[in-house]
Amino acid sequence: MKRFSDLSEDFMLDYLRFSRNNHWSKYSYLYGASSNPLKPYTIGGVFNDAVQENPDRECLVSRHENKRYTFAAMDIEVDKLCRSFNAIGLKHGDRVGIWMPNCVLYYKAIMATARLGLILVTINPAYQSDELKHTLILAEVKCLITLEKFKTQNYPDILEKIDSDIWNRPSNTPIKSKILPMLESVIFDSENCINGAYNLQALLDIGCNSDYNIPKIQPDEGCIIQFTSGTTGKPKAALLNHFALMNNAHCIMKRIGIEDDIREGKLHKFCNPMPFFHASGLSIGALGPLIVKSTVYLPSAHFDPKATVDVLTKEKCTFMFGTPTIHLDTMSAFEKLPPEQQDNNIKIAITGGATCSPNLMKKFKNMFPRAKILSLFGMTETSPCSFQNFINDSDEKIMSTMGFIQNHVEAKVVDTNGDMVPFGTPGELLVRGYLIMNGYFNDEEKTKEAIDSNGWLHTGDQFVLYEDGYGNHVGRLKEMIIRGGENLFPKEIEYFLESHPMISQVQVYGIPDQRMGEEVCASVIIKKGATVTEADIKAYSKGKISHFKIPKYIFIEKDGFPLTASGKVQKHILREMAIQRISSLIKSS
Repeated sequence: MKRFSDLSEDFMLDYLRFSRNNHWSKYSYLYGASSNPLKPYTIGGVFNDAVQENPDRECLVSRHENKRYTFAAMDIEVDKLCRSFNAIGLKHGDRVGIWMPNCVLYYKAIMATARLGLILVTINPAYQSDELKHTLILAEVKCLITLEKFKTQNYPDILEKIDSDIWNRPSNTPIKSKILPMLESVIFDSENCINGAYNLQALLDIGCNSDYNIPKIQPDEGCIIQFTSGTTGKPKAALLNHFALMNNAHCIMKRIGIEDDIREGKLHKFCNPMPFFHASGLSIGALGPLIVKSTVYLPSAHFDPKATVDVLTKEKCTFMFGTPTIHLDTMSAFEKLPPEQQDNNIKIAITGGATCSPNLMKKFKNMFPRAKILSLFGMTETSPCSFQNFINDSDEKIMSTMGFIQNHVEAKVVDTNGDMVPFGTPGELLVRGYLIMNGYFNDEEKTKEAIDSNGWLHTGDQFVLYEDGYGNHVGRLKEMIIRGGENLFPKEIEYFLESHPMISQVQVYGIPDQRMGEEVCASVIIKKGATVTEADIKAYSKGKISHFKIPKYIFIEKDGFPLTASGKVQKHILREMAIQRISSLIKSS
């Protein structure tokens, strides 16, 4: 048997290097230590505080509806809605669906349901009959608030496709549906009388002589069901609670310095172009401003770049947020304004869903030189934020990471065996802490798949953690391209291609290939007035990135990218379009 002293010097050095690199302290684990304690918030409690402390301060401005409310005026409206909910028999824990775009009634419903201990189910206003049916049945919605029409959507007709007998009753009466047995009331924000449903005024009239008791609501009670965006599969119903939502909103506001500004008397105005049914639209667009007692501005019912710019310039909003696509579209509209109309007071912008690309950073800094754009990472199931930049982070840090671990949050990155990988190594991100959802409503199996027995939420995101506390999103596990056994991360290729002077936006994804398993494909949006070909882009890439990372197929998308209602690019649709195009090319050759 060899003694330890008999081992060669080279072996010893290799062993020491291995031991050093595999020491427990080098594993990808972070904890957001903080001296600021979590608090037993409820949404209703925080709203009541804002009303008491700042009754005359503006709470909500809906530009497209031409409506403005102070906190005191909003409290009166919320009280009316609470009376009406009580009058139609809604009780603590019942689910109230809201199927509409951003508007004043949506905000009122958030506050009223929270006050009564109801669970608000936020439904994408673009949903059609099959999606709506799935949502209403899964969440066991008892009351549905909606519109008659929005854009091309005719909401009564869509409900009738689910149940052809649903409107065979007098107006302002309860629903009785064999297909939707839990649904008892449908409320239309309309002046028209609709058979089998209440219009809003009739509902308020019913409630005017009613009273209600505010139940004893616990902070960890479920209060909002939000559906996952469904970019990689069928949406699931994430049940979020008061404690997680409000503490997370507080942490977001504190990290970017807004809480300190408010304490010093510097008020902020929040421009919210994101839909309330989206996790960040709710958190940063409603709950964050509420906790710092600030004003929310709704530019439009659905994202409209011109309306967003109008709010930024005329209302002098100090804060804006959105996906990279929303920011780029807003800036495109802004730069079309004559110089004398470009005056603004933007100080902070947050981008989520992807790191702040060099292209976005450069364009933003040129357009808003007094402002700072920051990255935030999260998901519906984490209420939503787990990583976020600091206001004083360098441009390099903002472009290369999704921010620093959020306060009171644990994160680790693991390999396919569930073992932690060293810092700087990609793997699946797992998150644990107060911010985790209560679970997927009525889906114990999916909940157990997502949250393991130790309380770790498996995000499905490829992530890299660094020793300095920062992290970076590499991509969804399902989006990783495996080409000839080589693992390729789309984001790396996207950021490189966006450095081309003629290219505005890029989406990279894999498509099936008999020889390589998958091939790299890119969809590209070029800058206005520019001309560039597939061959030009490949020539630009040659010698700058590895040959196997250069897309085999490149498509110039003249009509833009397909988006979800929350502004996320639907890569699966781009992939389907590419496969059809390539099939057509092969057939014609």
